[in-house]
Amino acid sequence: MSTDKQYWTQRYEDALTGWDIGAVSTPLKAYFDQLTDKSLRILIPGAGNAYEAEYLWKKGFSNVFILDISPIPLALFKKRNPDFKASQLIEKDFFKHKGVYDLIIEQTFFCSFVPHKMSRVKYATKMASLLAPKGKLVGLWFDFPLTEDLEKRPFGGSIKEYIGYLNPLFDILSFETCYNSITGRKNKELFGIFSKKDIKPKQANNPLHGITLKTILEELVAKYGWEYMDEKVRINCFAVNPSINSSLKFLRKTPWAREKVEKLYLRSKK
Repeated sequence: MSTDKQYWTQRYEDALTGWDIGAVSTPLKAYFDQLTDKSLRILIPGAGNAYEAEYLWKKGFSNVFILDISPIPLALFKKRNPDFKASQLIEKDFFKHKGVYDLIIEQTFFCSFVPHKMSRVKYATKMASLLAPKGKLVGLWFDFPLTEDLEKRPFGGSIKEYIGYLNPLFDILSFETCYNSITGRKNKELFGIFSKKDIKPKQANNPLHGITLKTILEELVAKYGWEYMDEKVRINCFAVNPSINSSLKFLRKTPWAREKVEKLYLRSKK
């Protein structure tokens, strides 16, 4: 079985790129034309030939980052735009990419993944992780029935299905059938604007919230000393050449021991 990189590279080599319309898509162009903040950090994952990135860059958006798993479309983009910063052309698996962006452009990238629940949940989670607080996910999703053929990419979906994956992590600002799709895609595209939710961890009732493990150890050692701690929590790092650093290393990978230390700390505060 080929990897995703091999699969998409082969599609480019064989010119099997029916999704490529040869220019920036009209719905995204209309959205770009109303943007005014040219300092925005923008990511376009699964960008392919990246006409959207080219359009933005030529309009003065200098912080556009293009990501694709195949080297072929990135090389073609660079050939068309030799002055574009090489550091903003990223050949990488989307799920391994790290960064923080104000805006991520979706050009039916979601529909390139094999439509298993796991992969689609993973997509939504990764998108949210790459966005800054209040960052936006904006773009196009295909609106046609999902086929059973797992090699027939790109895959379709429905507005209900997409919302099911995105709603836990994003506020839906708008999501509807495109009014300005090109002729071949009329009534087959959805245009969405999603804002990353401000989801705060449920830490209100956690007495250790905001207290680092290092702080816990330092306070325990200052109050009790290593010998007492070894009596209460029998672990070698408290008994043999004990130190804060060696203890941190052990406790961070040993949940049962960390739990005992945290309980000792809480008892010390009563």
